[in-house]
Amino acid sequence: MRLLFAYYLPSGGMETLNRLRAEYLRRHGVDCHLLYFWKGEGLVNNTTGVPTFITNDDAEIKQLLIHGGYDAAFVSTDALTLARFRSLGFAGPLIFETQGLGSKEQARETLLGFAPYLRSFASAILYPRTFHLHELLIGMFSDIAQFSFDNLLDTERFGYHPVPIHPNPIIGWIGRIEPNKNWRAYLQIGAELVRRGRDVHLWMFEDPTLNRPEEEAAFAAQIAELGLSDRIVRHFNVPNLVMSDYLSIIGDSGGFLASTSIAEGFGYAVGEALLCRCPVVAADSDGVKAFIEHSLTGLLYPQHGISIAADLGEALLLDAAFRERIRTIGKNYATERFAPSLYVNNLLLMLRALGIG
Repeated sequence: MRLLFAYYLPSGGMETLNRLRAEYLRRHGVDCHLLYFWKGEGLVNNTTGVPTFITNDDAEIKQLLIHGGYDAAFVSTDALTLARFRSLGFAGPLIFETQGLGSKEQARETLLGFAPYLRSFASAILYPRTFHLHELLIGMFSDIAQFSFDNLLDTERFGYHPVPIHPNPIIGWIGRIEPNKNWRAYLQIGAELVRRGRDVHLWMFEDPTLNRPEEEAAFAAQIAELGLSDRIVRHFNVPNLVMSDYLSIIGDSGGFLASTSIAEGFGYAVGEALLCRCPVVAADSDGVKAFIEHSLTGLLYPQHGISIAADLGEALLLDAAFRERIRTIGKNYATERFAPSLYVNNLLLMLRALGIG
């Protein structure tokens, strides 16, 4: 069997998902190819030779679709690509996949615009076990076959290892400088902890090619306003496996990862942090609940609850026993629930149900 996974560009969680499922499906005899319309910094992570094509040219895509021998194609996020693939001659099943479309309101508006394309071209819809996506998709597209299951984590290679202890607790953040990732909340949490006398450092991990210029200007202004310039370190385009080093350092420093997104479909950063014994303080962005059971595998705070987030972060900074319990349970939970074998089994069952392969 051969599958094609298509997305805009290799970056962030979609790059991780595509690469991992291609690698693990290959072990089960499924050949996977990746198609991206534009280059992205995440290409550096493809160290196992997953066949990857970068083109937005119709003639080149047509040749790939006609001669690739694909039993099915997965199209992530952009339903217009379904129509494009059909018009370019692909006759096989087309599965539309969404890992998140912003806030619930944004997702509803986007899906309304996608409706003609989904009903005309989608053989099925795939999405993670996220309540707001399930509610919207079941309500709007009950006439299209739907499948929902957890994504996979790289539980074999990505995980905790002992690292030199950093002298200050580190509050980490992974994302883009754009509204949905809510970098403002991250800076406000850091500033509140500093105001309370906590000598924390703030480490940010970003792909700057995806940042919005107007947001960058606002970001610089808020750093100056909050007096955080000497505490922030920005890391750009860190290779995926190297992130396990940084997350291990953050976890052992006494700090935590702050996940401040307004809405998440899955949230790879949170899952990978748990694998590295790095505790997470997360805004209730729906998708993170797949990883975090409050006070057990991590800590949740309500949207806009900056003071509550700081309280939770301070509890981790000050209570070593509580912190260690969160780290241990979180790692074990992520390792078991998001094992690659579970994802592979679910995807193969889905394909079988659709008569593919």
